Formats: sequence, C-alpha cells, structure tokens
Amino acid sequence: MISRVLRRRGDDRGVTLAEMAVTMGIMSAVMAIFTTAIVQLFQAGNKNELVAATQAQLNNAFLRLDRELRYSAGFGPVHTDADNNMFVEFVNTGTASGTPECAQLELYKATKVLRRQVWPTGTKPQNKWAVLASNVVVAPTDIQGKTVMSTFNLMQTTENTAFQRLQVVLYVQSNPGRGQTAAKTDLKFTALNSKASTDPSTICPEARL
Repeated sequence: MISRVLRRRGDDRGVTLAEMAVTMGIMSAVMAIFTTAIVQLFQAGNKNELVAATQAQLNNAFLRLDRELRYSAGFGPVHTDADNNMFVEFVNTGTASGTPECAQLELYKATKVLRRQVWPTGTKPQNKWAVLASNVVVAPTDIQGKTVMSTFNLMQTTENTAFQRLQVVLYVQSNPGRGQTAAKTDLKFTALNSKASTDPSTICPEARL
C-alpha cells in the first residue's frame, strides 16, 4: 500500500518554472498584439472623426461664401499686410436690404482663422470680424511631408473670360502633432455681376488705404 501511494505521488507532476515562463511570454505577446490593434483602431476612428468635423467646417464656410462671391459685383486685388495676413475684398450684391455692401476676407495668422467683415460701400471698415473657419493653415506648414498653405488667388482674365474669378484654397488642420492631417478645399468662384474688364483696384478701395 505504501509503495503504491509513493508511486502515485511521484507521477503527479506540477508546472515547471520554464513552462510557466514560456506560457507567460506567449500571453504577453498575444496581449501586446491585441492592445496595439485596439489602440490603432481607436486612433483611426478618432482621425476619421476629426477629418469629418474639419471637412464639415469647410463646407459651412463654403455655404456662407458661395452666394456672396457668386453674385458679387467684382473682386479686389489679393494683398497682404505687414504681418503677412492675406486679404481680398469684394462687392456683395446679395444683401438682405438689396443695397450692395463691401466685404473683406482675411486669412488671419494670429489665431489661424478665415474671417470676414462687411461695411457700407464708400465708408471705412470698422474692424468687426466674424470667424468662418478655425484651425486654418495660414502660413507654410509641413503636413505629412508636404508644404501646404491657404491662399486667395485672383485669376487672370482671358479673351474667353466674361467675368472675374477668385480661387480660394483652404487647408484646415485637423489633428496637430505627429499624426496631423489637413482637409483641403479648392474652389473657384465666378462673380456673375462683374465683367472681365472690371478693374480690381476700384473694388472697395477704402479697405486698402
């Protein structure tokens, strides 16, 4: 009886330290892979949400500008000030009162916004601004290996051009840091109440004095 019990005890082996170490190593590798996949999934989801929110912001800015720029009576010259803020003026004919008014767009570097102000034609602007889009890339910035910057561009007229045209390129930074991205909107607006011969220097000149 005693010898039988001893033999049974001798055959009842436990887990060795080496086996435990191997098992823990495998589990650690599996957990690392699983955790990395979950983190990447959340990062991709957050990035998509940021891009969607940024694109929505650009779309809202476009909707606010579309009618004003499309039916404007002319675009002024694109110009910058001493701080390299970029401006362009236009005559907005689609006002609620029906009276044309001057409007000015600015890419403002201090707060990285696209903003707009309006004033009655023939008077001086009052420096009262409304922000149309924020987190705008208003200075040359490297994003994912490419240098980008928002700009205004008064397009040159040709013999086949009947109206003035303004190009508005907007980059909005959606995720500052290593994973930063930028949504881009590149639009060309035609001032249907202008002429190809419209002199840009005559459009809201008080804003440039």
